[in-house]
Amino acid sequence: MKKSRYTAYGILAATVLAIGPQFAAAQNAAEPMAALDLQFDQKKAVEIPRLLQRIGDRSRAEAAQARAKRRNKAALAELRKKTEESRNALADLAVDYVAQMEMAEALVRLDYSQALADRYKKDFPHTLWRLDQRAKAGDARASATLGSLYRLGIVAERSEAKACDYYRRAARKGHVAALFHASACGDPESEAARHMRELAAEGGHPLAQEMKGRQCLREKQDAECALAWLGRAAAQGRAGAMSLLGWTYSTGELVPRDDQRAFAYMMDAAKLGDAAAQNNVGQLYETGRGAPANGGEAFTWYKRAAEAGLGSAQVNLARSYIEGRGTAPDRAAAIFWLEQARKQGVAEAAQLLEWLAAH
Repeated sequence: MKKSRYTAYGILAATVLAIGPQFAAAQNAAEPMAALDLQFDQKKAVEIPRLLQRIGDRSRAEAAQARAKRRNKAALAELRKKTEESRNALADLAVDYVAQMEMAEALVRLDYSQALADRYKKDFPHTLWRLDQRAKAGDARASATLGSLYRLGIVAERSEAKACDYYRRAARKGHVAALFHASACGDPESEAARHMRELAAEGGHPLAQEMKGRQCLREKQDAECALAWLGRAAAQGRAGAMSLLGWTYSTGELVPRDDQRAFAYMMDAAKLGDAAAQNNVGQLYETGRGAPANGGEAFTWYKRAAEAGLGSAQVNLARSYIEGRGTAPDRAAAIFWLEQARKQGVAEAAQLLEWLAAH
């Protein structure tokens, strides 16, 4: 799995190791990640203009009161209190938006994550100061929110150094998403980084859980450990974990082979857009493992994975065109997809192109 790291921080691994023990005390206080709500923006969007209108109305009323030389100081104080409450409510909503954005990103729902980011840029452009004040007061959610805003360059100039600083502040208080991101601040394979990812996984971060499951397979060959962590990630909707669970049951190397279970996991991941799972579903349909053999379904799933750029799927799709399996034979289409796969260095694609040239 590709390792993520922030290389521009100028933060030594020793610094991360030095602060690592502080995270142990935060384990029991870890705040679980909010579940992804695909209707969140639709439900919350109506609150934003109301809050902005309320803030604007009250700010104008404050100005009118000030121009009246504060003839009614008590009324002015109450008005300012209500204005502050509205601004705090807007900041609370901003934090909730970023929490949903984080979960959508962790589950690779990138279209939804981008929609939330666009909403944030439009409706929360002036929240940095208030969030920073909260962070200075020890608010972990505010610190984690600022970390994400600086990491992604949303309503603030992108800064990995600032992102890392805010993430570490929140991680010390057990914030789950912050623990995961802070683990990339320095050497991601250091003892401290691994400990932070462990805490993030235990706190419910789906990508951290998947990474833990992969670690169990890669380093320990521990099927029970892998299935437990991958299962937790899959239950939250992490397609990569579903795909790997399907592969584990399909190969039968660490657990008894179970074609039906393999197919079910692969299909769930494929429907979420995981290209490797889509290709595997195509192969299962082609061979009749876990589901009745169906050339048309195999072709459909190969095509989806091929269009997503997966080289092995492009070769499988080309074979379908060559053999007329699940579709009409189409030599030109086969050559096109083999060329796409060859550009990615897939050796089988080059071999098939040579074969086609000779026949």
